[in-house]
Amino acid sequence: MSTIVIDDKYALSDSDSVDADAPRCANCGVASDRLKKCAKCRRAHFCNAACQRAAWDAHARECVADANAKPAYKPPEPPRMPTKAEKEEAKESETRRIRETTLPRARAALRRDGVSTTVDLDELIEGLEDAIVFAIGEEDQGLTREVRLVLARAYLEAKRADECLHYLAPALEEARKEGGAASADAHTLAAKAHCAKGEKEQCRKELTAALDCASESTSDEAQCDTLLDAGIILHDLGDWERCAPLLSTAGEAAEKLGRLREAARAYNRAGSALLRSGRPDYAGRCWTRELRVLEADDSTDPGTLAQAFANCASAFLLTRGEDDDAFNLHKKSALTKARESGNDAEARVYLQLGNAYKLAGDAIDDSLARAKDCFEKAKSLSATDAGEIASRALEMLSL
Repeated sequence: MSTIVIDDKYALSDSDSVDADAPRCANCGVASDRLKKCAKCRRAHFCNAACQRAAWDAHARECVADANAKPAYKPPEPPRMPTKAEKEEAKESETRRIRETTLPRARAALRRDGVSTTVDLDELIEGLEDAIVFAIGEEDQGLTREVRLVLARAYLEAKRADECLHYLAPALEEARKEGGAASADAHTLAAKAHCAKGEKEQCRKELTAALDCASESTSDEAQCDTLLDAGIILHDLGDWERCAPLLSTAGEAAEKLGRLREAARAYNRAGSALLRSGRPDYAGRCWTRELRVLEADDSTDPGTLAQAFANCASAFLLTRGEDDDAFNLHKKSALTKARESGNDAEARVYLQLGNAYKLAGDAIDDSLARAKDCFEKAKSLSATDAGEIASRALEMLSL
């Protein structure tokens, strides 16, 4: 049985009047507006802690937490600092994620033949920037260099050459000091960035350095990559004399490695450069090799084959004339494959043939009339790019 405890401050004098609705202490029965509620149930009232303790045995049977009561404030516990072992584990985990996930995904997206159309470049760049901040913070020089090169490529694909060169600068400085096969990639990327900015001389200097570094490599794959990149960059610069041998050699290397698409790409650009430098016979040899590679690749579509046949036909027209069997055979094959692909492909074949007749000039009777005929056919077949190009070609002929 509880013991009644009376607090003097609740004692009533003769002058006090008690409100009939005032709560009463669950222990001593004193009525007052100054009583304190039970912190748990918020229904029972007590004078003080002594009264609550005295009445607890009886009150505990009916004390149920009030659902509407505000929970008692508990100050947040201070954050626990990770241990040295936990820090090392987190570092290893993030490094592994960058090496095994972030970088492989970025490299797969930034393909040699152009960035994948499904890739969000901004998102890709953001992930790589986070990776390089981590690598620099951890002073991991090897990882930092890897991320720099991939991030520079991503900026280059995003048409942001200045940012490419900014992130590439430390790797490029190291490449100039150290040299060696591993430095070829940095020089090649720098050459691409300078080419994009129209800085031709600086571009050529970086390409020379890249080729020198690649010559020290024992990897056929790495040498092929550098030759192909250098040849394509020089082709884009319009340096036909220098790019043709590089591209031809790159095509042979890629073909030996079984990289048929890259071999075909190299032979195609080499033929283009040779034709532009006035050597259609050598261009024909390169385009014939391109055609052979494309025919060996089961994934080659009819439209691509049509253009390759048309290139060969153009070269034979310029070197042997329109009565040559090789010209007529490749022309027929080009149109047959083009018709399998659609009107646009056929229009592009006629564009190629029209340009060849135009280049032939006085070497072929009525060459301009035949060129005009080819351009008109191209215009009638296509309302897209090929048709527009044909229209401009006809305007030039009429001048």
